[in-house]
Amino acid sequence: MFGSAAPNPDLTILSMTSSPASPIETNAITLTASVKNNGTASAGASTVNFYLGATLVGSAPVGVLAAGSTVVVSKNIGAQNAATYTVSSKVDEANAVIEQNEANNSFTNPASLVVAPVASSDLIASTISWTPSNPSAGNVVSYSVSIKNQGTVASASGAHAVTLTLTNATTNAVVTTLTGSYSGAIAAGATTSLINMGSWTAVNGSYNLTVQLAVDANELAVKQTNNTSTQSFFVGRGANMPFTILEAESPSNATNGTKLAPNFIPGDFAGEASGRSAVQLDATGEYVEFTLTSSANAFVLRNSVADNTNGTVSIYANGVDKGNFAVTSKFSYVYATPTTLGRLGYDNTGTKAYWLYEDSQLMLDQVYPAGTKIKIQKDAGDISSIYVDMIETENVAPAASNPDPTKYVQVSSTKSIDQALTDFRADATKKGIFIPAGEWEITNKIFLYGRATEIIGAGPWHTKLVAPQSQSNTDVGFNISAAANGTTIRDLSAWGNYVYRVDGPGKFIDGNGVQNVTIQNVWAEHFICLYWGVNASNNTFKNNRIKNLFADGINMTNGSSNNIIDNNYARATGDDSFASFSAIDAGGSYNVGNRFTNLTATNVRRAAAFAIYGGSGNIFQNLYGADTLTYPGITINSYSFGYNTLGFGDLDTVIDGVTLDRTGGDFWTSVGADDKINDYQNFGAIWIFSGDRVLKNILVKNIDINNPVYFGIMFQTKSSENLAMQNIRLENININNPSRYGIKLVASAESGQGPVVGAASFTNVKVNNPGVQAIYGETKSPNFTVTRVSGNNW
Repeated sequence: MFGSAAPNPDLTILSMTSSPASPIETNAITLTASVKNNGTASAGASTVNFYLGATLVGSAPVGVLAAGSTVVVSKNIGAQNAATYTVSSKVDEANAVIEQNEANNSFTNPASLVVAPVASSDLIASTISWTPSNPSAGNVVSYSVSIKNQGTVASASGAHAVTLTLTNATTNAVVTTLTGSYSGAIAAGATTSLINMGSWTAVNGSYNLTVQLAVDANELAVKQTNNTSTQSFFVGRGANMPFTILEAESPSNATNGTKLAPNFIPGDFAGEASGRSAVQLDATGEYVEFTLTSSANAFVLRNSVADNTNGTVSIYANGVDKGNFAVTSKFSYVYATPTTLGRLGYDNTGTKAYWLYEDSQLMLDQVYPAGTKIKIQKDAGDISSIYVDMIETENVAPAASNPDPTKYVQVSSTKSIDQALTDFRADATKKGIFIPAGEWEITNKIFLYGRATEIIGAGPWHTKLVAPQSQSNTDVGFNISAAANGTTIRDLSAWGNYVYRVDGPGKFIDGNGVQNVTIQNVWAEHFICLYWGVNASNNTFKNNRIKNLFADGINMTNGSSNNIIDNNYARATGDDSFASFSAIDAGGSYNVGNRFTNLTATNVRRAAAFAIYGGSGNIFQNLYGADTLTYPGITINSYSFGYNTLGFGDLDTVIDGVTLDRTGGDFWTSVGADDKINDYQNFGAIWIFSGDRVLKNILVKNIDINNPVYFGIMFQTKSSENLAMQNIRLENININNPSRYGIKLVASAESGQGPVVGAASFTNVKVNNPGVQAIYGETKSPNFTVTRVSGNNW
C-alpha cells in the first residue's frame, strides 16, 4: 500500500488526580483526568470511565476535542470504603471515535488512592453457623452467630441485639425469626463468642438466612450498611443447584402426547427416563406443557430422538412461539448384546440400543416469571418423533465481566487461551486468565504449569469451551501439573465430542498428585470423565454439573485424601458418578479423609451413583441417587478387579443421610444363580460386596430406599475363599416397596460365587411392603450372621 494515512484523532489520558488527597470514608472523592487528542483530526464527543480496581465508579463526558488540544474532566464518585485502591481511567472505552491508535486509551495512576477509616465501631456478623451442618427434614437445627467489631473504636456497652430470619427462597415468606444478644463492649478488632439464637425444625427446601445486628451507639452511619448479611441455606438430600427439574410425565402437565407406562428396562424409552417415564410427541401439534415454579430464562431439555437423527422441536412461552431446541442423537445410542453388557459404552456394536437420551440447551430472550406456561411442541418441520423426559429451568444472570483486567489476562478473538496463559506466566503480578462469553474451540489439552493459575469464565451458560464438533473422541481440557498446585478453574462449561468410551484419555481435568486445586461451577458434557484423581489431596470440587459422560464423574484413587467433593450434580454418567477407589497401582496408600457431601446422581448409565472401593475414614453424606439403569445406588466393594488395591482400613467409612429412588438393575450374567429372575445378575439399591480385600468398619445410617428395582440392601461375597465382612452396621434405614426383598443375602450370584460370609448388625431397619419377603437367603448363608439389634420390623 502506498500513500499516507488519512487524518484521524488519537485520544489518550496524560494524568490523573484525586481530591481530597488523603480522604476518610465520609469524604466525597473527586477523580480528575487530563485528556489529550494526539491525532491529526478533531475527535468527536466521547466519555472517560473512572475505575477503582476493576470497579467502574463513574463516567465524565468529553466534548469535541481539536487535534493537539487537552481538556480536564472530573467526576465526583462519592464516599468510598476504607481501603487502598488502584485508580485508572479509560477514554472512549466504547470505541465511538475512530482513532489512529486504539491501544493507548487507558491510564493507571502510579499512586494508589488510600481511603482511611473513620473513628467508629463497625459491627458485622462474623460467624453464622448451624448444627447439624447438613440438615435433613425433621432435624432440629440450632443456629449460632458471633459479632465482630472491625472498626477502629470499641462498641458501646450494653446489649447488642441480633435477629436471624429464615425466608423461603422462592416466595420470600418468613419461615421463622430467632433472636439473641450479646452484652458488653466489643473492643476494636475483637469477636464475641458464639451467641445461641435458638432452633428450627427443618423442612426440605431452599431458604435465605438473614442476620441483622442492631446499630451500635458508637457506629457511624457509614459503617451501618454491613449490619445485615444474607446467605443461602438448603435442606434436603443431594445437590442444591440453580436449576429446577420438571418431569414431562407429571400429572400437573397438560399434554396430548403419549405418556409412557413406567418400567425398569435398559434400552427402553421409559426405562431409561428420569422417573422411569416420558412423553412421546410423534404427530404435528402434539405437546407437553410445563408450568414454571420459579422464574427462568434458560432451559435444558432431556430428550431422545431416533438414531442418526438431527432436527428441532419448538418451544412456546404462554402460547408465543419462542424458537426451537436443536436435538440430536450424536451423543446417545450405544449398542451391545445381552451377553456383552460388560462392554457397554466401549465397542458400540451389537443388536440392542442403550443410552437413548441426550440434552439440548436453549436460552430465551427474557426472564419468565413463575406461573409461565412453557410448552414443548412438535410443529411442522420439526423432528418426526421425540421423547420428552424432563426440562431444567434456570434463571441465568448476564455474562460476568473480567473481575480485574489488571490481574487477569483476557482471552479474545486475537488472543487464544494458550497465548493468554503465556502472558500470565510472563508477568508475576497476574493471577490468571479470564475467558469471556462465547464459544471457544479447544483442540488439545491445555497445560497449566509454573505456578497456581486462575481460569475464570463468564458463567457456564456463557463461556463455552468446545471440542471440534467435526471430530470425535478428541482429548481436550486442562492438564494441571504439581507446579500449578493451588489452581482454580471456575464459571465455565466444556463440551467434548466423545461418542464411545476409551480408558485413559478423555478427562476434562487431568492432574496426578495435584493439591489445593479448586474446580467450581463447571459444566462438563461428552467427556469420558470430569476428573480421575491419582494421589490428589486437599482439592475441592464444588457446584459442578456433570452430564452425559462415558465413564466416572469424579473418582479419587491411589491415596487421594482430604478432598472435598461437595454440592455437585451428575446425570447419565457412563460409570460410577462419584467414587473413591483405594487402588495403589500408581502409588499411594489408603484414600483417607475424603468428604463426598451434598451430591446428586441420576440416570447412571452403568455402575453406581456412589461407589466406595476401599479406603479409611471417608464420609459420604447427604446424597440423592435415582434411576440407575444397571447397578446399585450405592456400591461398597472390596474386590481388586485385578489391580493392586487396598481394602477398607481401621477408620469407619460412613454413609449417612441418603435417599435412593428406583435404583438397582441388571448387569453381568447369572448362570448358576440361586434366585434366578432373568439372565442377568440383579442388583439392590445398596450392594455390599466382599472380594479379595478386607471389607470392614462400614457404617450405613439414615437411609431412605424407595421403590428399588429388586432389593433394598444386598450382601454378596465373590467366592467362598474371599474375606468375610467385619463390623458392618446398618442403622435407621427405611426400605419401601422393594419389588422382591428388603434384604438379600446372595447364596450364588452365578456358578462359583458365594455364599456371603461375615456379619452385619441391623438397628431400626424397616422393610415396608416387600413384593416377596423382607429378607432372603439367611438359611442359605450359614457363615453370615445377621444381628437384629432393635427396632427392626422383620
